[in-house]
Amino acid sequence: MLKQYEVLEKRFGLVRQVAQSRWGKGIGEHYSLKGENRGYPLSLYSHFRKVAGRKVEWTSLVFEALFVEDIELCIEFEGTEASARFGKKEGLSRVEVAWGADVWSNADLAKYLASENLLARISSFSKKGSCGAVQLSKGFIEYREVGVMESEEQRLRFQEGILLLANLCDAISLYMSERRG
Repeated sequence: MLKQYEVLEKRFGLVRQVAQSRWGKGIGEHYSLKGENRGYPLSLYSHFRKVAGRKVEWTSLVFEALFVEDIELCIEFEGTEASARFGKKEGLSRVEVAWGADVWSNADLAKYLASENLLARISSFSKKGSCGAVQLSKGFIEYREVGVMESEEQRLRFQEGILLLANLCDAISLYMSERRG
């Protein structure tokens, strides 16, 4: 994991943060990366939750986009693992955006999601054999995968995830400016 974090640190100028565990230095420490991309604050970290008596781990990439107000969005790709899926949101409808991806959003936002750059990123994820899912809720856009980032393949997906979430933020920012205007 740390080797993959080092690559992301150098490539995107992110800063590693270490959270000490209650047992002391070196035992159960948690690592995260923080920084920004295109002016959007981002963080990358691993977390877990006990579900039905077993531990489920995820790695999450989160962009802060507080300007989105009440907008919600969910994207699942063809290769999205079941444990990486977010629950469907009430009031969102499935919109046709890109082949190989299920997108739930409001209809007004759908045309902004059809930009060439964003469609290319979504299509790229749709072709992956295994990947995570995306959710926008309460001003945070999250790309989540099952497990801890250990392989180069996972790191490459998270690198693409950074670019995907930045493009999503740009599209939603444009939508918000026209909605307010």
